[in-house]
Amino acid sequence: MSKNMLIIGISGVTCGGKTTLATKLKKSIPSTLLISQDTYFLAEDDPKHTWIPELNHINYDILSSLDMEQMYRDTIKVTDHYNTNLRNTQMTKSSSLGDSELLQYINTKLKDTQTKVLILEGFCIFNYKPVSNLCLLKYYLTLDREECFERRKLRIYDPPDCPGYFEKCAWPEYLNLRSYVEENVADVNYFTADQNPFRKILADIHNVLCNVN
Repeated sequence: MSKNMLIIGISGVTCGGKTTLATKLKKSIPSTLLISQDTYFLAEDDPKHTWIPELNHINYDILSSLDMEQMYRDTIKVTDHYNTNLRNTQMTKSSSLGDSELLQYINTKLKDTQTKVLILEGFCIFNYKPVSNLCLLKYYLTLDREECFERRKLRIYDPPDCPGYFEKCAWPEYLNLRSYVEENVADVNYFTADQNPFRKILADIHNVLCNVN
């Protein structure tokens, strides 16, 4: 029996709950592997960074602030020797199952079919085509501007946000990144702050696994 790997992408707005969602999935599906885009930020003194003179600060909310080539290479290393050519079909069978029943099915089926789940998580993973193309299931978390600003104020960054960073970089760059995804990336599931994507992801994983022997 061949080993299979189901690759899930979780992306979206800053402070939108991407890491929280990915962590919850990993806790619920213990065999899950997780690669976080945050670990691929370039060093602060890297010349590839874009400097914002009026803020005296680096723009960390753009694709070029990250070593996406390395993220792609690391992902390929993890997926090597696995069959990643799985497929997702829309089914209704899972809608009648509770979360605990879905998780019991998923964890049993993963073991029986030698399948692993790999989550790629980050604010612009779908904006880098080689990484985006690896993801069978794609989820994008959104927030309105006010909610995003209030959440961002509570986060501690290294280096910290400077005054005006949200207005100059974080929010407008998110709009640019999202616009690209909406126009260029197919089969993305979008969620607002009042929606819970966890159940949808479990149902989609269930549907994929129904096709795995």
